[in-house]
Amino acid sequence: MNYEGKSKSEPVADLAQRHEITAELVKSAVTRKNTDTQDSNDAEHGRSLHKIEDVYRMMIDNAQESIHVVQDYLLKYANPSTLFGGATSLEKMAPINVLSYVHPDDREMVAENYRKTLEGAVLSPYCYRMLTGRGKIAWKEITAIKIMWEGRPAVLVFTTDVTERVKVEEALRKSERQLSDIVDFLPDATFAVDTDGVVIAWNRVIEQLTGVSAGDIVGKGDYAYALPFYRHRRPMLIDLVLRPDEEVMEPYPSFGKVGEYLFAESKIEHNGRIRHLWCKASVMYDHNENVIGAIESIRDITELKKTEQELKAKTLNLEEANTALKVLLRHREEDRGEIEDRFMANMRKLIMPYVEKLKHTRLDDNQAVYVSILEKHLEELVSPFLSKMTACSYNFTPREIEIASLIKDGKTTKEIGEILNISTSTVNIYRNSIRCKLNLNKKKVNLQSYLSSMST
Repeated sequence: MNYEGKSKSEPVADLAQRHEITAELVKSAVTRKNTDTQDSNDAEHGRSLHKIEDVYRMMIDNAQESIHVVQDYLLKYANPSTLFGGATSLEKMAPINVLSYVHPDDREMVAENYRKTLEGAVLSPYCYRMLTGRGKIAWKEITAIKIMWEGRPAVLVFTTDVTERVKVEEALRKSERQLSDIVDFLPDATFAVDTDGVVIAWNRVIEQLTGVSAGDIVGKGDYAYALPFYRHRRPMLIDLVLRPDEEVMEPYPSFGKVGEYLFAESKIEHNGRIRHLWCKASVMYDHNENVIGAIESIRDITELKKTEQELKAKTLNLEEANTALKVLLRHREEDRGEIEDRFMANMRKLIMPYVEKLKHTRLDDNQAVYVSILEKHLEELVSPFLSKMTACSYNFTPREIEIASLIKDGKTTKEIGEILNISTSTVNIYRNSIRCKLNLNKKKVNLQSYLSSMST
């Protein structure tokens, strides 16, 4: 399996030129033989060349990257950094086919690139897995060029250990996959970007909202995520958590911040309809509290806004109806007061004079009591007491109202029995019934006082 990571190497053309020069120096440093020359000028030139070759040999021997020559898949030359199969020195390396140190899944790819290099192709740096001989795998980045070695084609190879880099990038991809899986289960339309503004997650709900699939948007930057919403590239709320910008805030009708969370509402045109969106964005951190990007959730609240407008309209109608009802009730109260006043006036003019005449005629005791009761009852016809006693919630019978009125006037049980020509036990039964309906079961509550309070 070939690992394709971001290479930090030089451009291929520059590498090829540098490696061709290195190849000549390798061959010269390795195959150099001390020869005496007759001519002093040639001897001086030879000494200068030897000094240069010594410098380059020192550079090659101390290079951190592995530099070696492969011919017919066999190792022909290697610097000290070239150790295969867990060997601790060049001398301890087994002189076998170099492909045997390549992971079985990568051998075909490495062999194919070796053949292409022998044919003169200049390949971009690529990665493969090497078997370390300790049951472990190391990732290597390789650059190779064709050279002539001892009169035959060979390949000069430069390899760098990129195991840690691969682990970091694999961990990053794993975390991005985990983030994508988590985001995919969120009920709101959600997407995430890295610190460069490149989309790294795009869930199913936002696919449904925008009509853009994750495969078409993940990996894209330059505000590509704004196109489905605004039809042009522009910063969104997710950008404000990384790079605050007051101009970007202006288009949002409502904007708020709680800690590192930003909230806003936005209005867009989508498929010929105006849609209202509620947005929430925040930064994302890694396990070391380093900012690695931002995430934004978007909720379509168009129907909610529509319902809100309908409720406002209904509330306004109810307020208007309530105002009209209050006016009608006020008029009704005024009319009732006017009727009561007129009734009282007529009663005083047409009935009360005769009651007064009866009071001044010769009457026995019972007749005097009846006239007194008649006078009080006439006055209470429009009083609050009678209105309350006849309320539907109490459900009093006419006899109970009659007895309650007498109790209110201070009549005793015996007096009420004599006036109504009923026994005292019957009066007590009515008294208990009145107490129950008034919820006055406790004996300490005085029935007369309570009934008197209902007259106010």
